[in-house]
Amino acid sequence: MLTSSNLIVLHKEEFIEFLRNTVDICEKNDPVALHIQTKVDPLRKIVARLDDALIYEREKEFTKELEELDRNRDEAVTGLRYGFLMNTYHKNPTVKTAAHLLLDRIDSYGGSIARMNYESESAAIHNLISDLETEHTLKTALQKVELQHWADHLKVTNQKFRELYSNRIEEESKHNKTSFTTIKPEAITVYTQLINRIKAYIELDENNIYDVLQRELTTLAERYQQIITHRKEILQKKQIKQ
Repeated sequence: MLTSSNLIVLHKEEFIEFLRNTVDICEKNDPVALHIQTKVDPLRKIVARLDDALIYEREKEFTKELEELDRNRDEAVTGLRYGFLMNTYHKNPTVKTAAHLLLDRIDSYGGSIARMNYESESAAIHNLISDLETEHTLKTALQKVELQHWADHLKVTNQKFRELYSNRIEEESKHNKTSFTTIKPEAITVYTQLINRIKAYIELDENNIYDVLQRELTTLAERYQQIITHRKEILQKKQIKQ
């Protein structure tokens, strides 16, 4: 049997397969006769929910494109800031003053906009572009440092990101799916309840009717424990090398 601390480190596919195998073993051994049907049924149902959640995560069409757009706008806003910073060393005093004005404004949004979460970065860039387009002193300063094209690129990239992000939220709300990560702790609890019930019956078993079930579940757990142990050993070796 695996403990909750071991179950939590299994990868998603491993986790589902372990629980599915547990259900299969229990059903093969006549759960009604062993008085564990009421604990097997919830585990079977939650395996189906985990399957559904994992399939949905894989089928998200927006994730890769969204990540790419986020990288593009990270590069755009970082490039724009470095453009302002570079011009603070300009030999022309007028350009230098304009660059300082622009650098102060972009930094007023929290220093490194590119490191913000999706939502905060979207808002910061939107407000920054609005400042550059509506405040006369900033518009003039942007022309002096000749970085209007960078600002335009940042605006377009952020608009594309916000549109796709909005589409993803809309799509997810339609499906009303619960994430795999959210279901996993519940699944561990359901598995633990089944195992505790089986252990309780084994303690009272004087006719060895639970022996086969116990051996098969123990063998299954040992196989997955080997996976966990091997993964830990690899991680420890990497840490030692570092």
